[in-house]
Amino acid sequence: MNTQMKGADVAEKLTFNVKDIPVCTRYGFSARKIWIFFKTLVLSWIIWDFFVYLGFFASGYDLAARWSQSRLLPLPGSIFWADPVPVIFLVIAVMLIIYVLMRGSLMVSKMTFQQIRGDNFFSSSDAAVFAREHAAPLISIPVMLAITLLFIYGAGALTGLISRIPVAGSVLASLLSIPLWGVMLLGILTTIALILSVELLPAIVACTGGDSFESIFEVFSTLTSQSWRLFLYWLLSVLVIVLGGAVFLLLSSVAIGALSFSVETGAGSGGLGAAIAAGPQLLAPEVLPFFSGLITFGQHGDIQVWTGIAGALAGISGAAILLIIISYFLSSYSAAWTVIYIVLKFRKDGEDLVERADLEEQREFDRLYGDSGEDSGKR
Repeated sequence: MNTQMKGADVAEKLTFNVKDIPVCTRYGFSARKIWIFFKTLVLSWIIWDFFVYLGFFASGYDLAARWSQSRLLPLPGSIFWADPVPVIFLVIAVMLIIYVLMRGSLMVSKMTFQQIRGDNFFSSSDAAVFAREHAAPLISIPVMLAITLLFIYGAGALTGLISRIPVAGSVLASLLSIPLWGVMLLGILTTIALILSVELLPAIVACTGGDSFESIFEVFSTLTSQSWRLFLYWLLSVLVIVLGGAVFLLLSSVAIGALSFSVETGAGSGGLGAAIAAGPQLLAPEVLPFFSGLITFGQHGDIQVWTGIAGALAGISGAAILLIIISYFLSSYSAAWTVIYIVLKFRKDGEDLVERADLEEQREFDRLYGDSGEDSGKR
């Protein structure tokens, strides 16, 4: 109880309107959250490489030639689509990456929610435990919505088969046209909910700790009752995150320049900054065949400046810096969805999720220690 009351003293004071959205950049600028997404991106990169190269191997492609062309970020080529097996591997990779990103977002959203409650000591390991215990909605809801879309598509296909029946078939299909029109509208809503669930579900689970039923209800109720606020808040958050990310990118570029200058002063020769800037191009030449200034605001790098192990390490460092910058964007984006959902939940239901979490925590504390505390007081 004392811990909860102390946390409440430093809790974020939300206004439950559009003024709360810009705080996402502040919540996103956290070393722990950026580190979570950095590991998430590295894992996603490994998954992509493994399954894409496995697909090329299954299609009989020369892996050595592909490695020299793509290195650590291969793109599916035309030969990749000629065989269903590589396509299956690609689908598996995409699904796993989406889940990994949603799990990372769940961890960051939970840490953000705890920060809003005033608990700044909620660690990444605590978030990982929470993510393990509440991972089911991240899988079940997208799968459920995808299966629903398949059934809706199947209804249209079945009507097409019915229309092949001589004479009566076309009549039956015509009679079913209006009901099927309504079904297709439901399909459009389901498609939007499926796309939205990838971004909103982690925030819902992080703030409520709810099961799949509660989470899918929140997705649809938020989408249908707060659609305009949802869109406007999302648009504002994107604008704020882009501005904050541009500042972070600028500072990162200046830091690389300062690092290069200081090393040149001691070494008597330059090239470190150019080698770092060329890191993304070195590891992903197929994706970035010409441009290599992603982390230095347009300053082109030079892969040939530092060669051998030194050049490779400098290039890896540049790629890591790029991943850190992307991780900041993702961290801020996850924090933004957390704030958006808290505000929209209050606007549509009049419920303060922060207060709800405090009350649930208080009830759990009383359940565990209330009786023993009273007994010790009597003694």
